[in-house]
Amino acid sequence: MERLIDCSILTPERLIYEGQVGFAVVQAYDGEMGFLYGHSPLISKLGIGEIRLNNPKSVDYLVIEGGIVEIKDNKLIVLAERAFKKSDLNAQDLEAKMKELDSQMNQMPKFSEEKFILKLERDKLKVRLKVAKR
Repeated sequence: MERLIDCSILTPERLIYEGQVGFAVVQAYDGEMGFLYGHSPLISKLGIGEIRLNNPKSVDYLVIEGGIVEIKDNKLIVLAERAFKKSDLNAQDLEAKMKELDSQMNQMPKFSEEKFILKLERDKLKVRLKVAKR
């Protein structure tokens, strides 16, 4: 029998995921972190990236954009600034938004603040698109 950890993923607006997982991978601010049953207590800042939740029968994919993660006593809690389930994402819409951002960025000066902000938004869309295409 596989040992499972309880997992909850929340945003300020809603509960995104709740269930048991055998293995979870989250995007911390400085790289990926994996969690298994018996992991030592930890709190970390999250970055922008993918979450992979290996359930006993499937793998669920989500996108997170900032927040914190805590694991303690085999309970994994992700408090995300923003999060999306794979089912919430549409690859065609995301590709169209990325093309629109690219055209806007090409018309801006190389080191403008607006271009930096658009690049950050494009990076978020890129991660969402990766998960949407899984």
